Amino acid sequence: MKTGIILISHGSKLSSGNDGLFKVADMLRAMNRWDIVEAAFLQLAEPGFEEVVEKTIERGIDRIVVVPLLLFKGNHVYKDIPEMLETEKRKYPQVEFIYANNIGADERIALIAADRIHEVLVEKQYGGKQRIEQPQAIVDESFEIIDKLVDLESVPELHKSIIQRAIHATGDTEYAYNLIFHPKAVEVGINSLRNGKNIVTDVNMVKSGISKGHIEKFGGKIVCKIADKSVIDKAKNLGKTRAATAMRLATDEMKDGIVVIGNAPTALFEIIDLIKKGIAKPALVIGIPVGFVGAVEAKHALKDIPIPYITNTNRKGGSAVAVSIVNAIIKLAKEH
Repeated sequence: MKTGIILISHGSKLSSGNDGLFKVADMLRAMNRWDIVEAAFLQLAEPGFEEVVEKTIERGIDRIVVVPLLLFKGNHVYKDIPEMLETEKRKYPQVEFIYANNIGADERIALIAADRIHEVLVEKQYGGKQRIEQPQAIVDESFEIIDKLVDLESVPELHKSIIQRAIHATGDTEYAYNLIFHPKAVEVGINSLRNGKNIVTDVNMVKSGISKGHIEKFGGKIVCKIADKSVIDKAKNLGKTRAATAMRLATDEMKDGIVVIGNAPTALFEIIDLIKKGIAKPALVIGIPVGFVGAVEAKHALKDIPIPYITNTNRKGGSAVAVSIVNAIIKLAKEH
């Protein structure tokens, strides 16, 4: 079944007032999760809902999800859009129409509002220039701000510092709500480090950011094989990426250790496959690859492995957040 998404908003006489809807549609298209994503307006702007439905169905779509990009429920959400949907259902009985919830009062909206408030107050206070110069003071104040922006009261204590560091490293408060922890992930990671096991990374950028001295004190090492000649040659022969091939050639080093994927979805898919086949046996996988192609799918697949993991739910990620998670676990290992 081919699925089309239609985002619908009020519409404005000013073209600049309609740009946001098209941009959100572009972001959803980039996720590659649906066959078609289009934008439509209720009034005052083009294209209208009826026109978009017709064009969507002409492209072979047989299921349409209508998403009202409206903040709160009102006549448009309760009355106008449902009536328009009923009209289209009668015109196209062969097509399934699904009406999604509007945005509503969501914690993520509150986070965006909090960010905007903080930005304007900082600009007013400092004129765009941050005047704190002492490194630890900057970290301390950053963590205080994070604690005010997000509610971590109900978060398990071992998870809290990891979430804080992920937000601190990226400036993205969304990590407070989209990081996913296997129940034993942090505990297993701490024990692995304290037992002197290795950390295997997908790329050198992740490797270079991890606190090497502490790992060596525990008796382990940080391994990244992506630039090894053997990996480069084998990747060419297999027709795979170097990041994926590096995982295959590092299975001995990662035994009972931590695998950290901060860049390449192909590396995460590879380690998942190796674990399921019993070839790779790490204690923990931290899978936070970034990207529009394969990243979300790889993270979803990670949740099916039989060992602990830490991941997130969307295309965001990257070396900085992967490093922040590992370093937070290292800090916990030192303290426990």
